[in-house]
Amino acid sequence: MRACLQTLAQQMQITEQDISQRKELLNFTASDIACLTACSDWIAPLIPNIVSELYLQQTQIDEIANLIGDQQTLINLHSAMTRYITELFSGDYGMNYVEKRLRIGKVHQRIGVSSKLYLSGVHMLQNLLISDIHEYFTRHKQSPAKTTNALRKLFYFDNQLVFDTYVSSMQNELEEVNQQLNECSENLEKTIHARTHQLVELSMRDSLTGLYNQRAFYQEANKVFELCQRTDLHFSLLYIDFNKFKQVNDHHGHRIGDQVIKAFANACRDSLRKTETTARFGGDEFVILLPNTPIENAEIVCRRLTSEFERQLDVDVSLSIGGASYFPGSSLNLDTIIQLADRQMYIAKKAAHISDTSEFRFMLRDSGSHNDAGLKKHNTRH
Repeated sequence: MRACLQTLAQQMQITEQDISQRKELLNFTASDIACLTACSDWIAPLIPNIVSELYLQQTQIDEIANLIGDQQTLINLHSAMTRYITELFSGDYGMNYVEKRLRIGKVHQRIGVSSKLYLSGVHMLQNLLISDIHEYFTRHKQSPAKTTNALRKLFYFDNQLVFDTYVSSMQNELEEVNQQLNECSENLEKTIHARTHQLVELSMRDSLTGLYNQRAFYQEANKVFELCQRTDLHFSLLYIDFNKFKQVNDHHGHRIGDQVIKAFANACRDSLRKTETTARFGGDEFVILLPNTPIENAEIVCRRLTSEFERQLDVDVSLSIGGASYFPGSSLNLDTIIQLADRQMYIAKKAAHISDTSEFRFMLRDSGSHNDAGLKKHNTRH
C-alpha cells in the first residue's frame, strides 16, 4: 500500500500492542493517568501563560527564532502548544494521541528542527509545568511527587514517538538516497558499457567506410576458420582491388576517390548477407569473408556485388577479385588462404587491364587432392 494511504502509525508499524508495551516499559500505569487527569481542571486556565512563557524563552535562542520566522507562525505555534498541553492532562493516551505525537515529530523533522533544539523545548515546557504543579500542590498542602513523576513518564513516552519519527524519516531519506545512488550507478554502468562498446566498435571500424578494419577482420575470420575446422564446413574469402583507381585520384582528386571507396562499401551492405563480413585492408584493397560458401558459389556473390557497385558509380572504375577457400579436409591455414586470394586478385587485375572489365579469379580445389589447384576465370562487362 502506498504511504499516502497509511497513517504514520501504520507506516511505522506501531500497533495498540506496541503502545501498551511502551507504557509498560515506562511503568506508566492507570495510577499515573489518574494523577494527570486530576490536574486538567485547575491547569487549564494556566495554559495560556505557560505557552507565552515557553515561547518567550524559546525565541531568546537565535536558532529557534530563525526557524519560527514570522509572527503568524508564532501564533500558530501558540495554538498548537495549547492543544498539546491540554492533551497531556486529558487521560486519553491511545492511538489517536500517538498519531498526534508522531505528527509533531514529522513536522519538526520536515522544518529542520534538530534533536537538540526539540529536547531543549521539551525541557523548558516540562520545567514550566512542574513548577506550576509544585506551586498548586504546595498551596493545597499536598505532595506533587506522584503527579510530576507521571508527567515525566508521559514526556518520555512522547519523546520516544517523536524520535522514532525522526529516525524513520532519516531511514526513508537514506533509502531514497541509496535508491538514487543505485539508479545513478546503474545508469553510469550502462553509459560506460555503451560508451565502451562504441569505442570498441570505433577501434574495429574503418573511419571512411564504416567497414571492419584489418584487425577486426582477423578476429572474425579466425572465429569462422575455427568453426569450419570443428564442423567440416566451407568458407570462401575474396580479395578485392579497384582498377584505374589511381587515375581517378590523379584526374578527379581524392574527394572523388573517397566517394568511390564509399560506393563500394555501400554496395557491400546492399548486396551481401549480414553473415558475410567485409573489411578494408587499406587504400583500395578489401576482403570479404563468405561463411558456409564453397568457392564454386562465389561467382554469384561477385556478380551481384560488381553489378551493385557499378550502378552507384559515375567514374570508370572496375573491380579485380581473387578468391580462395577452406573446405573439409583442407590443410590450408587462414594466412595461406588470404595469400592465395590475393594472388588470384593480381592475376585478375592483369586480365582486367587488358579487357577493361571487372575480373574474377578463384582457386578451385583439385578433386584428386585436398590442395587448392585449379584456376577459374570470369569477367563482367563494365
